[in-house]
Amino acid sequence: MERISCPFEVKASGNKGEFEGYAAVFGNTDLGNDIIIEGAFKKAKTTKDNKIRVALYHDLERLAGKSEFSEDSTGLHVRGQLNMKLSYVPDAYELMKDGSLDGLSVGFDILPGGREWKYDEDEPVRIISAAELWEYSIVPFGMNPEALIDSVKGMGSNDVKDIRDFELFLRKHGYSRREATAIASGGFKAFQRDAGEHGSLSDSGELTSEMLGDLKNAISNFHI
Repeated sequence: MERISCPFEVKASGNKGEFEGYAAVFGNTDLGNDIIIEGAFKKAKTTKDNKIRVALYHDLERLAGKSEFSEDSTGLHVRGQLNMKLSYVPDAYELMKDGSLDGLSVGFDILPGGREWKYDEDEPVRIISAAELWEYSIVPFGMNPEALIDSVKGMGSNDVKDIRDFELFLRKHGYSRREATAIASGGFKAFQRDAGEHGSLSDSGELTSEMLGDLKNAISNFHI
């Protein structure tokens, strides 16, 4: 079975075991010198409800859940649901949320005639055009720098408690890593202080839904 890994980034945290993003990105060369082209996943080994299996570390004895999947112009989009009742899944989910487990890796077979080689600056690059998808796994390292998970579901107003949550909130609303880091490093304390002065910061120190709405409107005009 072939494997290609992609790093992901948790942009919001929750406790539902849901996540969404791309398990593979089309058209770019990963760190293993592989390129998956659009439409490459011709077949898939699915569950009875037409979902793909999610595993830990490509260990099919440690299945973690299942996932909807589809291809678009960007890549293989997945919307997964972890089975939080399994003893080993909650620990893995916590590692996903804190960034320790930061990769998704697709497991697949290349179909006959589904690959060719080219040279890019004297480096051999494998182009994959036809494959059968078996599963994708949560792994600690990724090889494709352009594939990001979009979210781990469950983030609400009460989840924004510190500068890290604030940065994740910004990323969730469309800001790049660089923009979110810059805004969060200089803006969170000022925003929190201003909110406190106006009596709108909750007693627990968390941002309220109204404050998050005001913030979204304010940063929509902010540019780095």
